[in-house]
Amino acid sequence: MRLNNGRRAALIFTALLCGALPLAGQSSGLTLDQAQELAARGSEAIRLKELALQKSRSAITEAASRAWPHVDFQASASYLTNPPQGYTVTKGEFGAINIGAPFNVHTPLPTSDLTIGAQLHNYFAATATVSQPLFTWGKISNAIHLASLQSDAAGTDLVAQRRDIAREVSRAYYGARLAHQSQAVLEGMRDTAMLIVEERQKSFDQGSTNREPVLDAQATLAAIQAQLSGAEQGEATARETLGILTGVDASTVGLDGGFRASLPGLDEARLQGQALQGSTDVTTSRTRITQAQKKLAIERGGSILLPDVSFGASFSVTGQEDLPYSSTWDWNNTTWDWDLILSLGVKTSLFDGLSSAARIAQAEKDAEMAGTALSQAEKLTRLGVRSAVENAVKADAEVSEKKAKADYAAERRRNAEASYDTGSSTREDMYGAELLDGSAELDWLMAQYAREEALADITRITGERL
Repeated sequence: MRLNNGRRAALIFTALLCGALPLAGQSSGLTLDQAQELAARGSEAIRLKELALQKSRSAITEAASRAWPHVDFQASASYLTNPPQGYTVTKGEFGAINIGAPFNVHTPLPTSDLTIGAQLHNYFAATATVSQPLFTWGKISNAIHLASLQSDAAGTDLVAQRRDIAREVSRAYYGARLAHQSQAVLEGMRDTAMLIVEERQKSFDQGSTNREPVLDAQATLAAIQAQLSGAEQGEATARETLGILTGVDASTVGLDGGFRASLPGLDEARLQGQALQGSTDVTTSRTRITQAQKKLAIERGGSILLPDVSFGASFSVTGQEDLPYSSTWDWNNTTWDWDLILSLGVKTSLFDGLSSAARIAQAEKDAEMAGTALSQAEKLTRLGVRSAVENAVKADAEVSEKKAKADYAAERRRNAEASYDTGSSTREDMYGAELLDGSAELDWLMAQYAREEALADITRITGERL
């Protein structure tokens, strides 16, 4: 019996030291800062946001390319299955040149059969076109700005994801600490409850009591065993979560950081201001306002009777192999034609069934909605800070309360043990004091975890690690 009390005291002492020492039997330690750094580098969720940011930056380049000249080239080599046959002027059809003596010249016109307009099967064409927009009523520049804003929004999403991961790491880390320290306390409570069951069973067997006290003790033991099982499974789940987030084998690594001893200073006015500047929700809402304004400018630039002006140049070359036919390629026997076309053009819509007006109206409503969303985001951010500070302060007060109760329960247990040694109290009284001491210890641990969780929420909103 006294050995059990000493064993339980050793377990509780070990639990209290867990915040400063690695867990028993574990060779390496991991602090919360290290865990969060590992998660920031290796999280797949963060990697996805980083890829989305890189993709959005490529969209800026794509939007900017519309302001530069576009050059297109097209070439073809064709085979005409039925080329033009042309027509033939026979020899002498146009008469002849006759010169008498002494020259005696007789030259028919033409001097031989002449085929005109006949072509062979080969045909070649090449065209190069250059187009350059000159004036588009701001559609291109606003599209570039819109793509840039989308990249800013992707960057904000990345920041939000990093903060979410940091909060989840904190929860998993302190959840594992809570579960592990609770197990040490619950194991001592279980041993005490087992002794109570044994004592009451002996009394029942001796006929000095009925079965009700035995069943009550067994129910208490079962409840403690259920809590212990829950703590074991909770630690396993928290460690598995921590391993997924950090990429380390959290089932074997020691956790070197415990619950903090006191609440850090919370200047709510400063935290409110920092949250309004650094809140990802507020930043996203501000970006959406600018996006809506740029989209509205683009839609207005595409209204009817607002012509886009562009410059174009087209250079084309065509080639056709003519008769007479040669078995070898003969450039001199191919007709080549070229042309250069320079143009200055305008393009506008004269009537679109009022679709542009409808798009402008939608864009105006988007801008109005974005403004309202910003106001809402600012209010919710201030409320979020207020709620998180409230939870942290209340949790800190509860830590103090539970610590005082735990100290009282520990003193009561010591007094009960001393009274039992002097014979002024029963063994049941001592066991009951031990169970109350363990229960108060668990409440204190839970209050410390709740305080850490509230501080993690403040960090998530403000971006400042407390």
